[in-house]
Amino acid sequence: MKTIFCEWFGLANKRRCASVAEVQGGYRFQIKALGVFIPLMALALVSCKSNDPTDWRTPYESPFAKTPLDELRERAEQNDYFAMAHLGWRYDTGTGVKQNPREAASWYRLAADQGGHSMAQNNLGCLYRDGRGVTQNYKTASVLFRQAAKQGNRHAKTNLGWLYERGFGVALDYLESFRFYSEAAMDRRDFTTGKMAPGHPMAQNNLGLLYRDGKGPKADPYEAHKWFRKAAAAGNHHAHHNLGIMHERGLGVKADIRKALEHYEKALTAGNIFSITAVACIFEEGKGVPRNYPLAKKYYEVAAERGSSMAMFNLANMMHRGNGMKADDLSASELMRKAAQRGNAFAQASFAAMLEKGIGVQQDFPKAAEWYQRAAEQGLAVGQLNLALLLTTQLTGEKDLVAAYKWMAVAALNGNEGAKKHLSTISKDMSGEEVSAARTMAVQFIPKPVIEDLQPEGPQG
Repeated sequence: MKTIFCEWFGLANKRRCASVAEVQGGYRFQIKALGVFIPLMALALVSCKSNDPTDWRTPYESPFAKTPLDELRERAEQNDYFAMAHLGWRYDTGTGVKQNPREAASWYRLAADQGGHSMAQNNLGCLYRDGRGVTQNYKTASVLFRQAAKQGNRHAKTNLGWLYERGFGVALDYLESFRFYSEAAMDRRDFTTGKMAPGHPMAQNNLGLLYRDGKGPKADPYEAHKWFRKAAAAGNHHAHHNLGIMHERGLGVKADIRKALEHYEKALTAGNIFSITAVACIFEEGKGVPRNYPLAKKYYEVAAERGSSMAMFNLANMMHRGNGMKADDLSASELMRKAAQRGNAFAQASFAAMLEKGIGVQQDFPKAAEWYQRAAEQGLAVGQLNLALLLTTQLTGEKDLVAAYKWMAVAALNGNEGAKKHLSTISKDMSGEEVSAARTMAVQFIPKPVIEDLQPEGPQG
């Protein structure tokens, strides 16, 4: 049996956190040494409806919100496409009427097909993207977003960039995503007032993410910080969360846990569902604050209950190590499996290692290889390396040295020093043609990460 290159509970930097959570029962903590006070009790009643003005699920006043429904319908029946679009919005959001996305789709379609109304095209695209009132179809959504984007609709450009970033309905293309986010993020002159109108906050936030992670453009933390600041200034709580990450890790700015917590506080106050795990991580690690496993565990549990795969991953790690609780590999493996099934690459590689070593589960090499491959396809180097090592054995069946060399080479290209040392060993039993073919596959490999994030922008009034 081979030796695992990396212990399953230490596969990744746990600071890459994402969460879907709300604090229940009310908790407060005060970091006196830093002079930071975060009122988490205020989150006790936070729901998925944020009070962030850039969140479409937050009710807001529209010029048509108080217009009688009969009047809107009468104008729509007279081919007023503007009225059609807003009638669709009323049914879509349930403003003044019982929410009915199917009825919304009908009115949006009329305004989009007959009147070429860009917001109707965008909103109908949102329905197809989310599968509300219509059968989910990312390709149709991309067509509708593109039609609206050609008319300069910044919401549609943002939504189209979101699809390209994930490869939903279109080929995954970070450069195209970067292009659409950039167009939507830029300030522009309002032809009606003659004044400069700020760029789209969510596009600015997402553009910052591309710069931070080096997806499309070359990684540039300073440029990322600039865009996060612009989005945060417009009230975007996602940007505040990301600024918290930048300050915590010292990306583009000097590391400052106090400022990080200040931004996390703003995100939490606005109902952001990511920042709770970030704060839990800080307490688990005792990063600039007293280490507090019970508090971290509580927050992870709440986040995990809300579906956060990263909270599940971190909590499973705590269960395995027995941090703040009695070690429990069975429960850890169950939670790790759940996180892996939700697409978390770190959890996939960790669960694969548990299967390989028989930690909390029955030892199963073929299944371990399957989970390693899922993590490898997302671009996680340790998953690529461990998959390659398994493929050089007969534990999963027959050896596959070409695939093993390919994945080992991909891991090496990702900068994994251990992978580089293994390449020469694998190639000893391969022909020159096989090595050449494996190298070609490695160079052509394009990772397809599963992105855990919030529901994207929806209908606009």
